[in-house]
Amino acid sequence: MPNIPKKFSLAKKWVRTDAWRGYEQPKLAVAGASDTGMASDSPCPSDVSKEEVAKLAAYLKSKGIATKVIGASSSNVFMGKRWIVPAITDYPKAKKLADAWLKEHESDTQLLHGAD
Repeated sequence: MPNIPKKFSLAKKWVRTDAWRGYEQPKLAVAGASDTGMASDSPCPSDVSKEEVAKLAAYLKSKGIATKVIGASSSNVFMGKRWIVPAITDYPKAKKLADAWLKEHESDTQLLHGAD
């Protein structure tokens, strides 16, 4: 059986948090985390954001799901977003697994959240 490359959709949508604020989210993202840099008063430190996203991405990989981690902007100039996007054909399975993993790890993650 030939090794067929996985295809990813990186198309994004705008998620509104109120009348003028919000953030970009890939339409097929399964989870994400905010990133506000590494200042001493940062509420969403980069290292925590990267680590939590990497843990879920590694879990999905262990289940045979290819993923990409991509960045996106927000209306807050001090905050970016980091998203886990599975291959298009893996999205339904990845979403189900990610939601279950997030629920199981609610008490040991700070920034990671499900995608809309």
